Amino acid sequence: MKKTLIITTLCSLAATVTNAFAADKAPTFSKAAMNGEQVYNAVCVTCHGHGLAGAPKTGNRQAWAPLIAEGYEDLVGSALTGVRMMPPKGGAPALYDIEVARAVVYMVAQAGGQFPEPTDYNVRAARLDGEKRHAARLKKAAASRQ
Repeated sequence: MKKTLIITTLCSLAATVTNAFAADKAPTFSKAAMNGEQVYNAVCVTCHGHGLAGAPKTGNRQAWAPLIAEGYEDLVGSALTGVRMMPPKGGAPALYDIEVARAVVYMVAQAGGQFPEPTDYNVRAARLDGEKRHAARLKKAAASRQ
């Protein structure tokens, strides 16, 4: 009886410790992901709503056409890593990558284009493309200074 009580107690303790460690490893999210329009209104409208720093104005088909032609991965990748005067994620580092992609898809739609709905897979591919392009731009800029 005493051995059974000790074994039961030890098993219970082990389960409690295991659950505590599992809880530490569980992902925690500080906010719910926004849709494209919400991200646009919270972040992107600052520049894209007024054309600040050369940003293509939302809804301007002529300004967006060459960007849309570059494709989903290029445009989303550039939005994630930054390009020209635009900082990574439009200067809002707390945004999830998928939120940035949704904002790009939203702005493309406002200009008459159509990009696929963001998924974890195509957003990851766009980030890799953006990081590669960003590294190439940095290398080119460094070479021009020599």
